[in-house]
Amino acid sequence: KAAMQGHAEARFKLGCLEGAKRNFPRAIRHCLISAKMGNDSSLEMMKRFFQEGFATKQQYAEALEGYQGSLQEMKSPERDEARAALRL
Repeated sequence: KAAMQGHAEARFKLGCLEGAKRNFPRAIRHCLISAKMGNDSSLEMMKRFFQEGFATKQQYAEALEGYQGSLQEMKSPERDEARAALRL
């Protein structure tokens, strides 16, 4: 339920469960969605799926671009200032 409501970690875990069942198309779909939400574990899983021949180069590229886009969306001067203040 959490995965369907946009929780990236839950979506990643569904991908892992599907991968363990060797249902790679569903595993890839879950990890792709989660990577686009900024989940780094999903991006790594997509990389493994690609390296092992289960995902296409296009699917991995889509995950990577989506992940990078998600990181860009989360950047802001306020977040940078807060990070700097916490390092003091």
